[in-house]
Amino acid sequence: MNFALIIDTAFPVPSYYVKDNKAYELKSNNEYSCSNRTLDSECFISTWNYPWLFDGYFINWSEFKYDLPNLDLDLIFVAIERCLDREDEYPWIKIKNLKEKYPKAKIVGFIKEVWVGPPYDYNHPKHLARLDFLNQCDAVIHNRPELKEFQNIKDKVNIPFNFIGQPHNIDYFYDNFGKNKHLAIWLYEPHRMGSRGKTAQFTEYISKKYNIPVKYKQMPSDGSFHIPLKDFIKQWSSCIFHFNLDPIDYYPGKQAVHCASVGSINIGGLNDNHKLLFPKTATNDFDILEKEITKYIEDSDYRDKTIQYAWQQVNNIFGFESVKEQIKNIKYKI
Repeated sequence: MNFALIIDTAFPVPSYYVKDNKAYELKSNNEYSCSNRTLDSECFISTWNYPWLFDGYFINWSEFKYDLPNLDLDLIFVAIERCLDREDEYPWIKIKNLKEKYPKAKIVGFIKEVWVGPPYDYNHPKHLARLDFLNQCDAVIHNRPELKEFQNIKDKVNIPFNFIGQPHNIDYFYDNFGKNKHLAIWLYEPHRMGSRGKTAQFTEYISKKYNIPVKYKQMPSDGSFHIPLKDFIKQWSSCIFHFNLDPIDYYPGKQAVHCASVGSINIGGLNDNHKLLFPKTATNDFDILEKEITKYIEDSDYRDKTIQYAWQQVNNIFGFESVKEQIKNIKYKI
């Protein structure tokens, strides 16, 4: 299958293609090195993995504008989000331009982000522009196991909706980060303050009561918050427990996917993937979480079964071969 993922604008991610399990910049053919979306040229993260399934392409549409690359494509996933309702600024972002350039390809509208204007404002111009965009496609895909906030979109779009997991390079994660586990807690505090919830308070409580050491993100010497993703994963992946009590229930929760891939147990949080992979700890109720943690500490078999369940789930939903099957079964408009 000749495949491309096309996103309206994706700064600072240059277009790339995948060949023989390695990514290269589309314009220069140099080995890919965009570190904020990758671990290295052999492992990307979440959405950016779709081209890996078919030795395909990622096209940053705003890099090419009207002069899209000459490719013989069968299937295109296209996400238009930042440019919605901004036609004066981005006049080349039109589905008809894709159809004219790639007449053989099925065009699949990709709902990549939840945001539809000020919280669920279904009359917002961006939301109405999204409906218009999706109605021009042959099918729609999304990454939410339940539609929830997308139900309003589905009700106004006259083509089939399909859940497709965000592909994840599970073998790479396990081979590189899945060894040498220690009974320790990783305190996960993302840069989004709203996602931290009461993670720090619960971590302190459990650590003191059960005498479990806590590990934190080691910050760069220059005072910045961000470190290379590969270095960050090396820091937390040795901990058996990964505390992440994110109270936001409309985020996908890619961190839980990473945990399941390296044999760590995600504790807490309401993200979608927490519920899919670690259902017994997909809550922020301190009492429920503490009871589960006590079982994990006292019963290694119970702990191992939790890790194994998450491993099976992450492969069944997010593994490359599983996602390829999901894509092959996409329902299109008749």
